[in-house]
This record gives sequence, C-alpha cells and structure tokens, in this order.
Amino acid sequence: MAWTTPTIRSTGDLITASIWNTDIVDNLAYLKGEAGVDITLEDDVVPSAGSEKMGKSTAPWDEGHFDKLFAGPRYSLHRFVRNQSFKFEDDIMVSYQMDQITAGGGDIDAGGSGQLRLKVDDDIAGSAYIANQTEQNNAKDTSFNCGRSPYIKIEFCLDHSDSATEVFIGYRTTKGAAVPNAAAESYAGLQWTGAGWFVVNGDGAGNLDSHAETVTDNVRHVLEVLIVSGTKVEYYLDGVLVYTSTEDLPTGDVDWTALLESDGTGGAGDDSFLTVVEPEFQEDLS
Repeated sequence: MAWTTPTIRSTGDLITASIWNTDIVDNLAYLKGEAGVDITLEDDVVPSAGSEKMGKSTAPWDEGHFDKLFAGPRYSLHRFVRNQSFKFEDDIMVSYQMDQITAGGGDIDAGGSGQLRLKVDDDIAGSAYIANQTEQNNAKDTSFNCGRSPYIKIEFCLDHSDSATEVFIGYRTTKGAAVPNAAAESYAGLQWTGAGWFVVNGDGAGNLDSHAETVTDNVRHVLEVLIVSGTKVEYYLDGVLVYTSTEDLPTGDVDWTALLESDGTGGAGDDSFLTVVEPEFQEDLS
C-alpha cells in the first residue's frame, strides 16, 4: 500500500466505498506507519512548541535538536547514525577506552557511579583531561568529522569558578593539556576562561566566536554541542538552545575532550574539581 493523492471533491459528488477506503482509510494507515512501507515526507515537519525540523530527506539533521535525541524522530528515521557512549561504573581507570592525561597537580579518579572527577591544585600549574582515544591496532578512526554533524551530550559540574583555572568541554582537533588555541586548531565547545563561561568555536585560522553563558558553581549542568554538516554550531545548555554560530566554523576531524587546567596562581591549599558524567556521541555517517 502506498500514498494515493486524494481527489478534490465538489458538493454533490458521490463518495463510494472505494473512494472512501482509498482517500481516508488507506492514506491514514500509510501516514500512521501501518502500511508496511516507509513513509515519505515531502517537506519539513515542525513541532508546534518550537522551530525544530525533522523528516526532510535532503537535510535530515538540519536545525534539529531533541531533548531525547537518541529516541527522537530524527534518529529513528535516519539509518546511518554512529552512536557512542561511555560508562564510568568501575574503579579501574585503565579499562576506560579513552585518553587520560594528568600533569603537575592534576589528578583523575572515580567520582561515584557514572562519574569521573578531574582535579587540579590551584597553586600548582597542571592539568587533568580525558579525551577520545586514538584508534587501536589498525581499527577504524575514532575521531568525529565536522562534515558529518557530530553531536556531544555531557553532564558536568565545576565545584567553584577559580580565576587560576580554565575548563574546556567539547570537540577539538589537538588533544592536549591546555585549552584550545584559536590560531592553531579547530574546535567547538564550552569554556571557563578564569573570568567567565563562554560557548566558543574556531577554525584554526586565529578566529574565535564566543557567547557568554551562565554556569552555576557546584551544580550539575548538561552541555550539548551539535556541528550541523559543517555549516553551523548549535549550543544547548540544560536543554535550551543558547547560541548558534555560523562563523569561524571548525573543519575536519575532531576528538571529544573534557579538560581542567590550572596556571598555578591560585591560593595555596585550594583545589578545583570538575565532575564529568558519562558522555554520549552521535554523527551522521551517510
């Protein structure tokens, strides 16, 4: 059974059982997905609560975001989505398939079920970060490509916003113990600069987009970053779209990372802690 374009009727037309069953019964069954064939949508479907679009085959991810992306309409309609998630449920750090680097006063350990804790000493220069692990033993590249609409969802909490520390959470091309360099790499994410929180992105040519955001100390927040086919970056904080960037867009392959860094100028005996909770990732492989 397929969709049949209904005929426009005029007053006085005879509606036979065949006409009724084709125009009403069969077409409604098709639209409800009960016809045994794929439903073809000819244009966008826009929910009344917002401007998010779904279902357009020429741009299946365009302007799309859902609070439950993994179970959302876009994911179920699109068949070539790469999906990854990391589970922090044990105390054996080596078992986590990710890079874990510390320097100076940096430290990483388990923070309870589903959590990792990154720590730095504010008065000792150092860093702690976790990142996407490079492919192993000639396996498929594990990085994400900006042209394939990479998406990251990660829960985090910084215990206090110290002027001696910096934080970066998101995608970047060059994993390292310092926050991304706008003149040296492509990136997109959320950053604490020591003076404020910003959503940031750059294309490796010395450019930087930034937009101030509010992150409360010692409160769990959810960050989502979606690079849409290399054409824009959408930033969501606690389920709300806070900024869209269409300039200085990252390109090429990027890796996810969460970084906490100290320049060593903070108060003696003062530590900063960044809690990271089980990140999730997707990208469009079609």
